[in-house]
Amino acid sequence: MTAKVHARKGQALLETLLAAVVLTCAFLALFRLSHLLTGKILAEHAAMRVARARAVGLNDFMCLKAARVATIPVAGRRLWPPDDGLDEPFDHQMERSRSRIYMATPNGAVARGVLDYEGWGRLQVDAGNGTDSEVRLGNEWFSVEGKASLEHNSDYYMYNAGL
Repeated sequence: MTAKVHARKGQALLETLLAAVVLTCAFLALFRLSHLLTGKILAEHAAMRVARARAVGLNDFMCLKAARVATIPVAGRRLWPPDDGLDEPFDHQMERSRSRIYMATPNGAVARGVLDYEGWGRLQVDAGNGTDSEVRLGNEWFSVEGKASLEHNSDYYMYNAGL
């Protein structure tokens, strides 16, 4: 009789272990899926920012910077300025001010000296001709693409309109 009770205790332990493994895998899969969807939403947002930048007549470098700033939440670890090692909460005000300075930089070397993230190296931007733009971003787990289009009206107000 005691052998059957002991066997049942082992069975319960095994069932609990299997259930914990299945639930953990399901949780991790949902976590990855949420990360993928966040990347897709931000890729669409970045594509719209690029299309807007191109539609108002900005050059390719400005379009690239607009896409980079739009993808900061999924850009990974910040490379510059380096983490000082302090366990302080993330400073959103510093990030906002550096993003504004970053957008005003004249070239890539100066821009990297203001703000840089590890995921920005994998970011691909196709600014198009002002009507269509594409942004592709990814990491070791996923790759997503965002597309947007706007009318190109910069010729009407950025240049001499026959006055």
